[in-house]
Amino acid sequence: MMTLSRQVLVERVLTLWLQENRDTHSIAAEVGIDEDEVCKIIEQSEGRRP
Repeated sequence: MMTLSRQVLVERVLTLWLQENRDTHSIAAEVGIDEDEVCKIIEQSEGRRP
């Protein structure tokens, strides 16, 4: 199970990706995580397993 802070992070990443059409680099800079982690979050949300 995800911790609440992790869930909030995932939701923020997906909001920026899906609703604001932001690129992974700018999302990573805004939320303060590595761009690879942003990509993993997006891939997992689409049902792909990195």
